[in-house]
Amino acid sequence: MLKQLSESIYYMVNDNERERPVLGLVCGEKYSLVIDAGNSVQHAREFLTEIQRLQVPPVRYVVITHAHWDHFLGMNEYGDAIVIVNRLTEQRLNEWREYAFDDTALLEHVENKRISAHAMEVIQNEMLDRESFRPGTSGMVFEGTLQLDLGNKVRMLEQIRSTHTDDSTIVYVPEEKTLFLGDSPYSTTTRSLFHYKQHCCFT
Repeated sequence: MLKQLSESIYYMVNDNERERPVLGLVCGEKYSLVIDAGNSVQHAREFLTEIQRLQVPPVRYVVITHAHWDHFLGMNEYGDAIVIVNRLTEQRLNEWREYAFDDTALLEHVENKRISAHAMEVIQNEMLDRESFRPGTSGMVFEGTLQLDLGNKVRMLEQIRSTHTDDSTIVYVPEEKTLFLGDSPYSTTTRSLFHYKQHCCFT
């Protein structure tokens, strides 16, 4: 079940045991926007099932906040929706598109520290058909900032450098005064929170 933050904003809570980040949904009058695609086929499908129950406008955009596996491996499940990434995230996704995801390849990813051993187990459990899997193509690549109109609601995207990764994208909903930070407040090695600098956010 999705949590409702406001009349037009929903989210699916994170699940640390299964390495699942928060997934966001912002609804306009014409379209809806998803924030992060999920860590697996299963994660994305569960999210989409919950969205269908809400009877909101169709998902037109999927914003991937950064190129860590748990935020993009579900991206192929969103049909005709336009996947949006910043240019640095696209460069890193292109590297992942060269990799395989079968069991042998996953072991190699663990050895090369691309993913953890626990992440490998999650992927194996939630993505059973991985022999030919590759992350899909991005439909829109931006630099700096980008505005999207969902129909009477404007969404503002901005690429930032964060304590977690230098390819972070944050999503601001000015009408609701809501900011989706993705993992940007976290460090690269722990889940401890850092002070978030105000000049990195919208004012």
